[in-house]
This record gives sequence, structure tokens and C-alpha cells, in this order.
Amino acid sequence: SRDLLPGKQFNYMLSNPPFGKDWKSLREEIEAEHARGAAGRYGPGLPDVGDGAMLFLLHKLSKLPPQGGKIAIIFNGSPLFNGDAGSGPSNIRKHLLENDWLDAIVAMPNDLFYNTGIATYIWLINNRKPAARRGKVQLVNASGPEFATQLRRNLGKKRYEISEDQSASILGIYEAFEE
Repeated sequence: SRDLLPGKQFNYMLSNPPFGKDWKSLREEIEAEHARGAAGRYGPGLPDVGDGAMLFLLHKLSKLPPQGGKIAIIFNGSPLFNGDAGSGPSNIRKHLLENDWLDAIVAMPNDLFYNTGIATYIWLINNRKPAARRGKVQLVNASGPEFATQLRRNLGKKRYEISEDQSASILGIYEAFEE
């Protein structure tokens, strides 16, 4: 809720925010910053108070330097579809698309995380896309069994991991940028 690095910008950021974590206790503070519009981190919109993951995204967006930066953020499926047109989540997605910052969404295999078996997605944000990628969002389906290696022993709900070769394969699909 508080920007502990005011005025700082970063070329590369990674984030794995908690899924479904509410922000009720911070509501007044967050809404006050949202009311500041473009001057605040949360100007584009506010997600549902029951899931603050997109607040992490908005915070990261506020840290991108104008000369170019990249963000990789892991989400569950909620940020893809939550919120009706004109709602906070819809306006956040609109903000990303209208500014042409959403580079790719990578669907990952299930059961990669210790505490959840739900589907996860990596959103890749780039505020200075190369010319070939401008006006486009790449969707990569890396959810199949060829992209996951089963663990010998489960770790909670984590049943799979991604090997170096599988990771390179996913990266290759992204870099090839083909239909």
C-alpha cells in the first residue's frame, strides 16, 4: 500500500502476488490514491476488494521508466476475466491494451505452486515493444504436459516443475512470435 521506493524506476521487475488476498484493511488508503487519477499508482482502476493482485501490477507499472522497462507478473485466471466492462479490473486491462504495454500472456501448467493447484498465467509487460510486436498481444499455451516435469514426490499441491529444457522451449515459442 505504501510506496517504499518513491521516485525510483526499474527496467526489469518480477512479481508473484498472492492470489485472492483482499485489501479491505487498506481500502481507504488505496481509494484515496486512486482518486488522485493519473498522479497516483492506482489511477487506471481498482480491482475487486477481495483480490488485490492487480494492485501489484499497477504499482509495478508506476515504476516503469519512460525509456523502456519490462515486467513479468504471475496471476491466476481472475485478472483475465473479472469485472464487467467499465469496472476497475476492465479499466486496468483497457489501460494496458490502449498503451500497448501487454506483450504476452503465457498459460502455465497447473500444480506448479506449493499452495494451489489452480491455473496460472505469466503476464509480460513491455512499455517499449519492438516494432514487430506493436499492436499485438501474444498468447502462449504452455499448459500442456510437454512443458512440465512431474515431481517424484508432491510438495503440498505442487506436483510439477518446469525443467531448463522446457523453460527454453517456452522462451523459444515466445521469441519466435509465430501464429
